[in-house]
Amino acid sequence: MRKALITLAISLMATTATAQVEQDILEDLLRDFGDDVIPDRGEITSRVVDGAVLRGLDTLNGTVSIFAVPVGQTVDYERLTIDLEACRIPAEGEKPDGYAFLHIQDQREDAPQFSGWMIASSPALNALDHPRYDIWVDRCYEGEMPELPTLERVSADRTLQPAPQDQ
Repeated sequence: MRKALITLAISLMATTATAQVEQDILEDLLRDFGDDVIPDRGEITSRVVDGAVLRGLDTLNGTVSIFAVPVGQTVDYERLTIDLEACRIPAEGEKPDGYAFLHIQDQREDAPQFSGWMIASSPALNALDHPRYDIWVDRCYEGEMPELPTLERVSADRTLQPAPQDQ
């Protein structure tokens, strides 16, 4: 027990020493270069839009669905409940992208499966971790809800053929 306490105390001292060194470096930079060392973040240029187009994949049977969700609305996809809290797009002249803040709940579980921002151009950056379903943001939209094709199944036909018999 004593050995564990000594190890814990040493690791805490090392953490404190590291934090002090980082603080000293920051103070030296501020003293030598002034406030110009820390860049301004700049103005937020993205804007809030009316909704998001999402894609859902049932990994068990390969079915892909595409659906639109207005901001502030909740939709059910299979056994998932998806709530879109916000959707933002970059300002004119910037690289087009979509950022959606989603809450996703499996109807069979009490705890939320996902709550956070998903980025259309980087779906793996912050993804839903579900054993059966994948959800990702396709894009955000302004104005009327877009007309979307109904995708029943986009995967190849998975009919299995018997293996040839050796003669």
